[in-house]
Amino acid sequence: MNYKSSKKSVSFKAQARTIDHLGKGQIADAPTAISELWKNSYDAYARDVALHLYDGKIKCGAIIDNGCGMTYEQLSDSWLTIGTASKSKKQLLPEQDRFNLEDRFTQGEKGIGRLSTAFLAPVTLIVTKKINSRYSAALIDWRLFENTYLALHDIKVPMDEFDDIDQLPNIYTELQTEMLLNLALIPDKEKPEELIIRSAWENFTSDELEAFELSQNKKEAFISTEEKIKNLCKEFKFNDRYLDTWKELLSKVEGKDIDGEKHGTALFLIDLNRDLELMTNRGSLDRNAPEYIAIEKDLVDTLRAFVDPFDRNEKNDFHYEIKSFSFKEEIINESKDILKYIDVFNSTDFSNLEHRVEGIIDNKGWFRGEIIAFGKSYENVAFPCRSLGMPLETLTGEFGVKLGTFELEKSKSSHTDTEVDFLTKQAEKHAGLMIFRDSLRVLPYGKADNDFFEIDDRRNKNAGRYHWATRRIFGHVSLHQNINKELKDKAGREGFIKNRVTREFKELMINLLLNSADKYFGSKSEDRQIMLYQLAKDKKRQKGAQRSTSKINLATFTNTLKNNEPKLNIQVEEIRELHHELESGIDLSLNSIDSIVNNVSKIEVLRNKLKVPNKPANIEDTLESQYRSYRDSFAELTELLQTCRGHLNKLEAKSNYSALESAQKKYNNSDAEINKIINRYTGLIENTLNNVHDFWIKESRLDKKSYNHQALPILDEITDSSDTEQVLNTLDIIYNNLSEDVTYKYEAFLKALDKLEKGIDIDSAFVIAEEERSKAEWEINNLRRLAQLGISFEIVSHEIKAQEEAVTKALNSMNSEAKNHIGFKNAMRAHRQFIEYLRFLSPLKLSGYQSRDEITGTEISKYIHQFFSERAERQNISIEISNNFKRMVIVDVSSRIHPVFINIINNAMYWVGLSEVREIKIDVIDDLVVIANTGPEVDQDDIERLFELFYTRRSDGNGVGLYLSKQNLSVAHHKIWYALKSEEKLIKNGANFIIKFRGMELK
Repeated sequence: MNYKSSKKSVSFKAQARTIDHLGKGQIADAPTAISELWKNSYDAYARDVALHLYDGKIKCGAIIDNGCGMTYEQLSDSWLTIGTASKSKKQLLPEQDRFNLEDRFTQGEKGIGRLSTAFLAPVTLIVTKKINSRYSAALIDWRLFENTYLALHDIKVPMDEFDDIDQLPNIYTELQTEMLLNLALIPDKEKPEELIIRSAWENFTSDELEAFELSQNKKEAFISTEEKIKNLCKEFKFNDRYLDTWKELLSKVEGKDIDGEKHGTALFLIDLNRDLELMTNRGSLDRNAPEYIAIEKDLVDTLRAFVDPFDRNEKNDFHYEIKSFSFKEEIINESKDILKYIDVFNSTDFSNLEHRVEGIIDNKGWFRGEIIAFGKSYENVAFPCRSLGMPLETLTGEFGVKLGTFELEKSKSSHTDTEVDFLTKQAEKHAGLMIFRDSLRVLPYGKADNDFFEIDDRRNKNAGRYHWATRRIFGHVSLHQNINKELKDKAGREGFIKNRVTREFKELMINLLLNSADKYFGSKSEDRQIMLYQLAKDKKRQKGAQRSTSKINLATFTNTLKNNEPKLNIQVEEIRELHHELESGIDLSLNSIDSIVNNVSKIEVLRNKLKVPNKPANIEDTLESQYRSYRDSFAELTELLQTCRGHLNKLEAKSNYSALESAQKKYNNSDAEINKIINRYTGLIENTLNNVHDFWIKESRLDKKSYNHQALPILDEITDSSDTEQVLNTLDIIYNNLSEDVTYKYEAFLKALDKLEKGIDIDSAFVIAEEERSKAEWEINNLRRLAQLGISFEIVSHEIKAQEEAVTKALNSMNSEAKNHIGFKNAMRAHRQFIEYLRFLSPLKLSGYQSRDEITGTEISKYIHQFFSERAERQNISIEISNNFKRMVIVDVSSRIHPVFINIINNAMYWVGLSEVREIKIDVIDDLVVIANTGPEVDQDDIERLFELFYTRRSDGNGVGLYLSKQNLSVAHHKIWYALKSEEKLIKNGANFIIKFRGMELK
């Protein structure tokens, strides 16, 4: 029997869903998808890229850049072609598309990264422009490719070309209409292809419905993919505000001194997926909800160091950001920074770490470079990182490494306590050992949940020996495509493909971590034990010196006030009498004038001996009051002396002496007084130096005998049976301890002398340092308490709001007879007051979106009177608000502005209670809002710290109100300060606060 041959050659056929698999199916998560698209911008030689997210009924986003862009033909032939050759060939772009930037190694490989947009949103509008070309746009609804009955060629992507970016909203509408033709909603019976497409959608919808009916979860009504496509087209309108930020990026390259014309690409993501949708507006989801925290943390952790922060090149820098925007009446109302390019742990931060490993692992598998342990440098270090069985030249190739960490226990760290606290906070945000290829991040390495080098696995076995920890390690591995080309990424960008090279690379790094820890950082390191012993001794000495100096300074300060205060008071009384005599206008004889001159000169000499001493940190309130009284008396003495000198100069000018004679006389007297002062201090210095010299000679003699005192008894006890090695070791211990003690003692003195020789005021420097240390310690303790308060309020606020609503509902439900009862009226009044207090606390609440509104001075005035009227009446305080202020209008968040006025007036009501006249006034002077009160003026020592957190002079104050007021205002670029200039003051001898509102108008 003869059979007809069935032999033939066929081609693969691609269904539409192939695109769906290559896009959403190949990407692990939203941050990875964004990373892929940012890499495309990098490949296009963009200087800037951003992900901007927009709130609205339908949430949208945009990935925008100012790269080289594409022509209409390139968009069609390259971007809409999967697996383009340009990526696989890794060729440089033409010179005109590189904009004089340094050459960049192409990051993309397969030409499918652009499909990542399907993971982020179901619809993508791509808009692009190349230099010397028009804008081009294409609209893709990726859900079209989910239809299992359609072939790839059945789906058409609508495109258009236009001249002006502002035409885009209209272009979008036209493209949307064309895109709907892919559904063949009203097929032409004369066109079989349309009938086929219509049938494909009907069959696909039927399959979807069948799957829905079989599913366990039927909480929501069935909506087919076709309906979703139609509904989005019906409901979504392109807002031209989406273009604002892209226009800014394009304008950055438009100048003649840059590229001369706009160019770039924007991917508008329409109907964002849930992860990105929550970044625009959490809706009912609490800020502390685990889902929201996890999404934001993953997004930021993945993309924070997108470009290698340890090796940034200003000439070839690539800036990135993630930002969300809210709209009000189609106008951008508020924005929030989610990720900024500068928010990284950079090379400067890295260089300050006490433990560092910097160098290369060469192609032989040896580490070569520098290691710093406890701040001590070991240069030209070399040791093998290779394992048995590795080839002579590694398959991985040479690569760079930078590893750094710090001691978590402050007592074991060469860092100061403040530095350890700072680094601990930095580690919470930035820790992780990242991998970069040609300066761009390789995912997922360095993320909190990735332990590719098994650092924590080893640390769990022995934390002492295995010193490195993933949450406390900073650094990178630096790879290069041409050298490390066998380390290849998985298709879904979930790390390197597991093969022999990846395993070798991992072993090299693990061995580097092990060897460096064993030799320099971990518990097995001999150097570590020596350094820790020395650090402990140094810190103990430093603490002792600090305590001793603090005690001496406090004692000197107290004694100075105690001894000098009576003398100062006497001099103040004398100068008052002299001042009165000169001010009285009585004609004075020459003898009287000479007597006054002599007395003023004597007081001036004594004034120098009575100067205000440096105030130590943390003095008691009684001593603080004594200090301020002394300071004010000294200031009065100085001012009266200057006034008296002015009067005497006037009298001198009226005398019979010529100008030259008067000036010569003044010169001679002043010169003589200056010489007296210098001679007195020179004598004191000589005496002090002689005493210091005698003291150190005596000390040196005693120190020379210290070794004899400790070592001779050991020599005296030696017999023929003594253990020679033990004796020698004991003598070495005595020598080493004494050598360290003597070196520290004498070097500390020499360093102090060196500073004195250079004219450094050691006393003032120590006082300032101690004050800053004390202040920082105080603020940290209080910040913890404030954070706990904020968290507690956030948790309780939801319950309070629910209870408040329940009480309101219950009160309103009572019958009319009950509502007329005095008890009901009092309860309702108290309840309303309680609600106002809750509104006042609203800025402390972290979660929930707050919109910007027009706020008037009249509204603020009503709010103030509603909040304080009863209290003001009880305390007999007058609150006057001018009509000028009531005309004031700003646009902002009410819960940001109202509490500022409440805080300042609440403080004012306390301080005016100390005055006979009790007035609070609010007005507008030269476009500045002034809130003034008749209470005492703020002390000059307190003005600088007035807006610091926890700084207060009120006995019942907490020092939070003014700080929060300033911080809340600064968010919206408003300013607040305490008035010092007379022209800014509303009440001349009272306390005046100034607020400068950005964009304020008077209507």
